[in-house]
Order: sequence, then structure tokens, then C-alpha cells
Amino acid sequence: DALPIYYAVEDCDFLFAVAARFDDRVAGKVQEFAAGATIAHLDIDASEIEKVKHVDWAHVADAKRGLPQLQKAGAGFKKDFRRWREHVAKLKGQHGLAYDTESSAIQAEYVLQQLNEITKGEAIVTTGVGQHQMWAAQYIDFKHPRTFLTSGSMGTMGFGLPAAIGAQLANPGKLVIDVDGDGSIRMNLGDLETLTTYDIPVKVLLLNNLGDGMVRQWQDLFYTGRYAGTDKSLHKKDFIKAAEADGFPFAKRASEMKDVRPLLEEFCRASGPAFLEVMTDTHGHVYPMVGPGMGYKEMITGKWIPSRKNDDDKGSGGTPTGYF
Repeated sequence: DALPIYYAVEDCDFLFAVAARFDDRVAGKVQEFAAGATIAHLDIDASEIEKVKHVDWAHVADAKRGLPQLQKAGAGFKKDFRRWREHVAKLKGQHGLAYDTESSAIQAEYVLQQLNEITKGEAIVTTGVGQHQMWAAQYIDFKHPRTFLTSGSMGTMGFGLPAAIGAQLANPGKLVIDVDGDGSIRMNLGDLETLTTYDIPVKVLLLNNLGDGMVRQWQDLFYTGRYAGTDKSLHKKDFIKAAEADGFPFAKRASEMKDVRPLLEEFCRASGPAFLEVMTDTHGHVYPMVGPGMGYKEMITGKWIPSRKNDDDKGSGGTPTGYF
């Protein structure tokens, strides 16, 4: 869960960063990031050491070689981590992911939870860029390396569909799913025809909230609802007709909650290219969220995820808690 990880960073006494740049998307307010922790940094690029965040110990190495070397060097180290593990488990219990389960509108989180139950962490998943990307990272499990392909940090809309094509060609017989948004998929919509022309069995799951949801979320939260350029419903794009025109043997839409699970199962079982559009809540927000210029302490958790403001045993978020 995303939120407990953030809180664990606030509370920890020791942070070991491997191949991390401490960029603003990860660290927020850099000076406040893990402010009470002793920090170690392992990176293959010496220029990354001390570039953004001061660290107490560093080692320049390829992680594949450096980590086993450190394990060998510390083979005799013994420490009881039970208190820390209990603390993290409590954070997960108190601040786990949650969303509006009472809404009549289809929630994207629900769709991806159902997909995850079907795939059991065995699918290769690609994404575009936007809210759907964040939800996919939160709600889909991955059992194997290199099975979540996404364009992070300076994210590129339209990444998901061509990435899925490459993943499927490299992994014939594997279930490959592009989780995409209606704004993002528009950037590479022509690649739908690539799938059918070459009979590439990629499954395209479109979470359609009729707009650029992530930008709209920022406009909701930080620009007092002044919307500009985010409403794609004005375009009246019928993605199902587009998929059918490109020759998709499976092209269906889910507009009601009761249809989501059965259509997802049919979608995943389809033998060739498949396209499933799910009409999701146009007002859905991704949480937790670290806003512009904010640190972890100011994290926005929304209505459904409890923040730690009322925790009795919360860490100080900058003062060592004595777990190590």
C-alpha cells in the first residue's frame, strides 16, 4: 500500500536507497524526506551521490554485484526487527488503500481489483500516463520482474499500447494487458490496427472517465475547479466503433457495475486482440497524493483513506523512533 510506505519513510531510523535519484516525485520536500534517518545510497552512477540528498554512507556499484557483496560483508549481523515490523503492519492496517465502495458509478479501483483477482499477478501489464497508471500500480499485483511496464516521472501519454505490443511479441503465449485512459490512448490510437493486422493478442482495457483525469484532479484540488482542456466528452469519441473498425473480434463496453466482472473474464479469455471499455466515475481522484511543493507530512489522503493526524502512536516524521 502506498500510504504506509510513505509513513514508514517518515518514521524510519535507517533508509537504504538503491538506484534512487531522490527526485521531487519521490522525495517531495527533499530536506524533509527521511529527515530523522541515517541514509545509505548505492548507485552505479557516482554523480548521483550527494547530488540531491545528503547521505551518511554511499557505495558506487552495479546493484546486481553491490548488493550481494554487502550481504556477504554483513553475514554475521544480527538484529531483532520485530518492533519495526509490527509498526509497519499497524500502518498498513490503519492506512490501507480504500475508495468509495458505495458509489453507483463504477470506480476504477474496483475494476482493477477485479482484474487482479482474475490474473493473479501473472499478467504483463502496461499503462499509459494518468490516473489509470497510478491505480494500476496500486491495485494490480506482480509476481515476476519486468511485468509492469509504465512511463514514470516525466511520463509520456500514449506509452501503454505500443509497449504492450512489444511485450506481447517478446512473450508469445503470455497474457499482456494495456491498462489505458481515454486521454492517453488517443495519443497512439492507430496502433489498434497494428494489433489486428498482425493478430497480436494484446488485451486493451480502457478506463474511460471522459477526460484527462489527472489534470482534472489537479484543477479540482489546486485551481478551484477552473477546468481547461480536460473534458474529452466534447469529442464524442466512440472507442468501441473504432476498435470494431480496426477489426477487433472482441470489442465491448461495461457501463454498469454488474457487467464489470463477467466482461473482464471474457476479455482475458479472448484468444486474439481484445478491447474492453469501462465507463468509470468522472469525478474519481487518486489518493494518496503529495501535492506540488509538499512533503510527506502534507500528504492528501482524500475521503476514504484515513490520514495519520489522529494516530496515537505515529512516528515524529523526522525524529528517530528507535525501531532499529
